[in-house]
Amino acid sequence: MSLTSTSFESPAVVPGVNRLTYGPMSLEQLRSEAAAGLVDGVMLITPDNSGRCLAERVPTERFLKEYDTLGAFKVPLMLWGVDIEQNVRAGLDHVGGMGGGAPDVPLFPDLTTIRRLPWLPNTPVVICDPMLPDGSPLAFAPRQILKRQLERLELLGATIQAATELEFYLFDESYEAAWNADHRGLTAASRYHAAYDAVAAIKAEPFVNEVIRQMDLAGIQIEGYAHEYGFGQQEINLSHAGALEMADRHFLYKFGVKSIAARAGVSASFMAKWAIDRDGSSCHLHTSLWDITGTRSIGDQKEFDGYVAGVARGMADATLMYAPNLNSYRRFQAHSFAPTAIAVGDENRTCSLRLIGSGPSRRVENRVPGADVNPYVALGAMAASGASGIEAALAMPPLETGDMYTRTDVPTLATSLPVALDQFAQSLELRESLGAEVHRHLLTVGREEELAFLTETVTDWEKRRLFERA
Repeated sequence: MSLTSTSFESPAVVPGVNRLTYGPMSLEQLRSEAAAGLVDGVMLITPDNSGRCLAERVPTERFLKEYDTLGAFKVPLMLWGVDIEQNVRAGLDHVGGMGGGAPDVPLFPDLTTIRRLPWLPNTPVVICDPMLPDGSPLAFAPRQILKRQLERLELLGATIQAATELEFYLFDESYEAAWNADHRGLTAASRYHAAYDAVAAIKAEPFVNEVIRQMDLAGIQIEGYAHEYGFGQQEINLSHAGALEMADRHFLYKFGVKSIAARAGVSASFMAKWAIDRDGSSCHLHTSLWDITGTRSIGDQKEFDGYVAGVARGMADATLMYAPNLNSYRRFQAHSFAPTAIAVGDENRTCSLRLIGSGPSRRVENRVPGADVNPYVALGAMAASGASGIEAALAMPPLETGDMYTRTDVPTLATSLPVALDQFAQSLELRESLGAEVHRHLLTVGREEELAFLTETVTDWEKRRLFERA
């Protein structure tokens, strides 16, 4: 199916839609609309290790009766002990694996996150936190990783506002067709490099407009859109919000883009580097520092300097949290606008940390994460390193100018997952900041990803290199 011929079914065709509440809704609104017959069920959703949407649908009546009962809703704990293929990984058996009897873990709904999504019009969703049976949170669940670090910042009198710039590639082929073609010969939404090119954007316009329209209905505000540099590459930026709310919106946005694409018979890929001869897809993270009330920005105070310095100091150790997959490291190439140097610069896109603006509203852009990043984990890393910088009263690092790709006197990012794993494993600061359990979990997830690649696949590279010549 061509993008230009794609037709999108409007949520307005759903019976009774004029009385529905799209976007965030209260428990009472949900109860009222359920009584009016406008709700078919409630979908309990939560992010997995990769930030993907895990979901279970329950009858509305049951949700309204049991939403505040710990243990009413459960899923297998091993959902956080499998890889992205949902294969049981030996190294993660301690995470609800068969060695422990494969137990369940309660899902506890966060009632502040109830939303009606246009791509699921009759089934409101609620983001849930996995809990332990005693009511304590599952420490290594992605949302909890971020929550704990935001609590650390609050104790220091600060909080974070964040925004994500998320790039993806758009193709004419459906996900099924792309899979059957082994992801070869795909038809991208543009034929040439086209950063900010209005003409190249026209082909993708029906899809992008539909995404923006449905996000607006869902209460996920869009800051702006542009066609990016790569063939068929799109960038839709989300407006800033509190860090946890931002991560939740990012999580829902990605779920929405893929859902809208699947129903339209096209495909959108958030791989960091979908092809070695194509441009990488980033997820730049913008964060600003605010006072404890969240009403006064403090980008001109010593706390902001300490925050930025802490993020810079912790960048090498925390790279795994910004670049979690083998594929993530394909982006880090010279003069690609993906960073290689660990440095801070004022309006300098060749640095890993780019300062923007001035005065109280000054903010920092982290250019390291790719589009495959887990937003909860990445923002958690920034909060953890930033809090450590504030605690240590670090001064703002020297602001670098010029082309950082050509510098040989500055530290660099890890060039591969194995290097990032070693740096993360040796980080005493992150082990203390995150907690030993979380540190071990993230490290084990990364090691199992590496092991799966090394032992469970024969790559095209190997066949080209060895099929005839070995």
